[in-house]
Amino acid sequence: MKAGDMVRFRTKSKSFFSRYETWETGLLIEYHNWEKIATIMYEGNLYRIPASNVQKSGKKDLMCK
Repeated sequence: MKAGDMVRFRTKSKSFFSRYETWETGLLIEYHNWEKIATIMYEGNLYRIPASNVQKSGKKDLMCK
């Protein structure tokens, strides 16, 4: 992954009663291998997320519905 890539990342559900996690799509700002932490811009905010919860986004993630 490199800066500028579209990535999807795992987030917790907004509902208190739901244990399921959802995938959101954002823009990768920076990622360093030694930190294993990705900085992602999503809805105008920056989030630092562990690399185990981040994947590079593909064609199926960007298709319009």
